Amino acid sequence: MTWRDYEADLDRKLADLHARVHRGAYRAQPSRRRYIPKADGRQRPLAVAALEDKVVQRATAAVLNAIFEEDFLGYSYGFRPGARPA
Repeated sequence: MTWRDYEADLDRKLADLHARVHRGAYRAQPSRRRYIPKADGRQRPLAVAALEDKVVQRATAAVLNAIFEEDFLGYSYGFRPGARPA
């Protein structure tokens, strides 16, 4: 499914996704697996998450960032969105 396909009737789809997550019925879909050839002849696996999984992952990250942001010290910058040295 593409973002444009998901965008059709977006409010209904997001409400359904929200309800499934909250009642524990949401299950992540299998990632699409591709293999990229490496210079030494081996292959590197690459997994692409399904669209709804990306939505859930981003929402979860936003909630966790908001919760744990207050625990960081002012000089901690690693892996924090928008945190930059002065």
